[in-house]
Amino acid sequence: MSFKVRHLDIIPYKDKFLITDPLGISKKMLITREYLLLLSLLDGKNSVQDIKTMFLRNTGIILSDLEILNFVQEMDKNYILYNDNFIKRVELERKKILSIPYKEIKFEFDAEKIKREIENCDGPGEEDIKAVILPHIDINIGFETYVKTFSCIKNLNKKIFFIFGVPHFYAEHYFSIFPKNYKVKENIIKIHPEILEKIKNELNFDIFSDVLAYKNEHSIEFPIIFLSSIKRDFYIIPSLVSKSEPLLLKNLAKNIFEVINPIREEILLISSIDLSHVGKKFGDEKKFNTREIDMKYIEYLKNMENEKAFDFVESRNNFTKIDGIYTNFVFLEILKLMGAKKGILLDYKVYYEEVTDSTVSYAGLIFK
Repeated sequence: MSFKVRHLDIIPYKDKFLITDPLGISKKMLITREYLLLLSLLDGKNSVQDIKTMFLRNTGIILSDLEILNFVQEMDKNYILYNDNFIKRVELERKKILSIPYKEIKFEFDAEKIKREIENCDGPGEEDIKAVILPHIDINIGFETYVKTFSCIKNLNKKIFFIFGVPHFYAEHYFSIFPKNYKVKENIIKIHPEILEKIKNELNFDIFSDVLAYKNEHSIEFPIIFLSSIKRDFYIIPSLVSKSEPLLLKNLAKNIFEVINPIREEILLISSIDLSHVGKKFGDEKKFNTREIDMKYIEYLKNMENEKAFDFVESRNNFTKIDGIYTNFVFLEILKLMGAKKGILLDYKVYYEEVTDSTVSYAGLIFK
């Protein structure tokens, strides 16, 4: 008999740990170091006896079979374990999402402030901008970078915004599209159903099956918030790109380009990514400076060298945990097919979170 814990977020909090569920299914838990150890031993391989032995070795505490099984039962009630109980709940959540007329964005923001700040910010010129890279860090943290980047496209005559995000929580396929409209305050932001259907027909898997990945996905929702504040009468294509081989990603980019090419002048591509994630919050002993790595990666992006950017990060085992390397690979591959020649760096910043001694870097770029 063995039990497997599923993917969860773990945040150090004083002398304890806050366990949160990216999918929003399980309730939050504040647990001790000993309980975290016990949770980590539920790896799908360890038997009850294995767990008892390893727990004793690490803590000096002897647990009975009943104590371990009671712990497992409580975790199962909260859908912490990857088993039939969790899979049934996931399917229920998926059906709920597909039954709703729109996905409501509940993040609190000041639309008037966003609009005002973008209107008052002068960009470097909007001639022939084909795409942007944005952060997806909390809006309140990355506000200046968001504003600088969106100020460059505020007057662009684009009607369709193809958003490429990063699945932080859940993904069955390396690419997906969310087939529902969004609601931002009182505004309904519409998807472009014809383009979605054409892309679906180009690929050999169901690109709409990963709807649960969009449940709390800020890499999609934050760009929509800004677009809704400065644009009217536009469409979105909300998509996520996750880990895959470069050849598959190249073919994906080619398939998408073939669909959008006839109307490419109406489309702006958006890659919603952050850069390095280091420190205790992300599994490191301590934070360290990632600027050199970030800037080298950004240089490859600016030069439209997606394969070199990908190899640069992968050859170093992505030790600074840049997210969006697969997203950017597809994004740049499509841009090259669209005739883009270069990227321009608008802003680069590093956010430091003192409570976890961790940093996240992010940037804004435009492509012409």
